[in-house]
Amino acid sequence: SSGINAEYGLVATDKMVLCYNKGCGKEFDLQESTDDECVYHCGAPVFHDAYKSWSCCEKKTTDFTEFLNIKGCCKGKHNNVKPEEPAKTDKETSPAPETVKPPERMERPPVDEPMVPLPSTISASLRKMLNNLAVSEKTEEAVTKSAICQRKGCGKAK
Repeated sequence: SSGINAEYGLVATDKMVLCYNKGCGKEFDLQESTDDECVYHCGAPVFHDAYKSWSCCEKKTTDFTEFLNIKGCCKGKHNNVKPEEPAKTDKETSPAPETVKPPERMERPPVDEPMVPLPSTISASLRKMLNNLAVSEKTEEAVTKSAICQRKGCGKAK
């Protein structure tokens, strides 16, 4: 296929191939390609919070178009090998989730049946914490009519 690629200013012929390096995307001639002709990103794209950047560059942006137009930071040879795309999983091939059966319903005991106390257990860590807890021996003070309210922001006297 013969034609002009206006975006890169290259003339495409039958021997022109597309470069698959990240951030390059130019068409090049396999026979005439040099070792430092391609300017690309050797790192991976990073999307964190609202920022988009390359792991190999310092430049960050919030605009996706600007991110795609960040000039490459590495120089090397063009790559005509298309990277493998990760295999897509079909919803039909994935196993169906197991249905969870609700527990069987129990009959409510009659009202006249005597109450049975439930056993209670205290874990060792809670028991240790309760033993170390200092209980203050605060005595209640009588509140007089001239006492000022202790609530924050109140400060009124009764």
